[in-house]
Amino acid sequence: MTQSEIDFFDALAPLWDANEERSTPERVRSILSKIGVEKGARVLDLGTGTGVLVPFLSEMAGPDGHVTAIDLSEGMLARARSKYGSLENVEFLKLDFEEEALPGMYDLVMMYCVYPHLHAPADTFEWLFKMNLRPGGRIVVAFPSDEKFINDIHHERESESDHLPSASRLGEIFRQWGYDARILADTPDEYIVEVSAI
Repeated sequence: MTQSEIDFFDALAPLWDANEERSTPERVRSILSKIGVEKGARVLDLGTGTGVLVPFLSEMAGPDGHVTAIDLSEGMLARARSKYGSLENVEFLKLDFEEEALPGMYDLVMMYCVYPHLHAPADTFEWLFKMNLRPGGRIVVAFPSDEKFINDIHHERESESDHLPSASRLGEIFRQWGYDARILADTPDEYIVEVSAI
C-alpha cells in the first residue's frame, strides 16, 4: 500500500463507521454463516479496517480460537482497538501484508472488502498459501455487495486492478493460478469466493 493510500484511510477512519451502510450486523452474520467459522479456529482478518468482522469472528471462533486483525492504517486500527481491544481472543497488528511476513498459521484468512486494494494479488495469494495457511485452510474474498457496487466506488481509479471482476470471473482467475475456488454467494448483497489448495 502506498503512503497516499495509507493517508487516505487514516483520514477516513474517524468517519468510517458512521458512513458504512452495507456492513450491517445482519449482513455480516449472513456472509459469515455461509463461510463457516469453526470453534477453535485461528482466523486472520486482513485489512480489518475499523474491525467490522472482528466481534463476529471472535464469537464464532470462541475462547479456544484466535483472531489476528491486521491493517496498515493506524487510524483504522485505533478505531478497531477502541471498540474491540477488550476481546481476549483477538489481537491487532499494524503490518503491510503484501510486503511484510505475517506471523502464524491460520485455518481461515478473510479478505473482506480488500481484494481491489491488492497490488500483486497472485503473489499475495501464493505467499499466504505457502507461509500462513494450515493444511485444509481457506482464503475468502467477500463483500456486502456485488462487483457493480464496488466498481462504481472505484470508477475514478486509473488501474484496472482496482476493479473487482464478477465472482465467477474471479473464481476462474484463482483456478488459473492453481487453486480450487468456490462461489459461495453472488447476489447484489453478497459476494463470496472461497479459495483453497487443490
